Amino acid sequence: MDPCDSVRTGVAGGIRALCAEDTLMILRCDGCGRVFAPLTAWCSKCASSVLEQVPSGGVGSILSWRVVGRAGYCGDDDPEPLTIAIVELDEGPWVYAAIEGGVPLLPVGPVRVRFTPRRREDHFPVFAVTGDRWASCSA
Repeated sequence: MDPCDSVRTGVAGGIRALCAEDTLMILRCDGCGRVFAPLTAWCSKCASSVLEQVPSGGVGSILSWRVVGRAGYCGDDDPEPLTIAIVELDEGPWVYAAIEGGVPLLPVGPVRVRFTPRRREDHFPVFAVTGDRWASCSA
């Protein structure tokens, strides 16, 4: 069974349905309007299970990150470094993500990232570190 399918995630189509073409999709509660990260099954505020997909601006800040070794897909390959992070989207939800490029070891402020549409085998949405400390959703 695919770990990202709708049975495990509670989202029709699984996580793949939450990355439309070049837009990161998040969920909004139809009852109270609160927004949530992908893969949320019900609203933690009003307990509604009616969540609609809405586009995210795809911009946020890294809250925590780590470089891990990801095994190659052929089994014989040496582990490849993969930066994984918890990203707080500007809309509020936190998402697990893969990060492209280097993350500053001693940042002066928040490390800002932007969603970059990439197809990945590990199913994490991909974000890239921006040069702009306060990247906006409209840029």
